[in-house]
Amino acid sequence: MRFAGVKELKHSTMDILRESENEDIIITAYGKPVAVLHHITEEDLADYLIENDPAFKRRIEEAYAEYTVEGGITADAMIKKLEKRRGTKKV
Repeated sequence: MRFAGVKELKHSTMDILRESENEDIIITAYGKPVAVLHHITEEDLADYLIENDPAFKRRIEEAYAEYTVEGGITADAMIKKLEKRRGTKKV
């Protein structure tokens, strides 16, 4: 991990982006950290977007809160509930 100032980032953007493939780079402004430059691949992008989506996080938190209050259901009950919702019958 290394540090790079905003001025260095401005003048050497492509070099710093290449370096980020090997290590995280902390970007500083006036000597204080303001951002982390972390390499990401196309395969990781979808996961990153979901993990950092506030609406998704809120839905997970709401589902967990409901689970802690009401408890869970068995797998068989869940399958029946999903089949009923889809309108399909088990063969």
